[in-house]
Amino acid sequence: MPDDEEPTPTQMLATCRTPDCPVQDQTFEVGMYPNASPPTWRAQCGQCGNPITDIEPAPTGQGQ
Repeated sequence: MPDDEEPTPTQMLATCRTPDCPVQDQTFEVGMYPNASPPTWRAQCGQCGNPITDIEPAPTGQGQ
């Protein structure tokens, strides 16, 4: 891959589990890039600002 080409993101499902968050228990499909150090997948809730720890690969063809 050339240096100026961006890698393709991996589609993941992210669910915020923070109590009282406006989107608590709602799952969103997001494109993510792996981190070089653990945890490999990291996300932050756009509503409450807390880290999202419930992240898993999206099934092929699923969209929100």
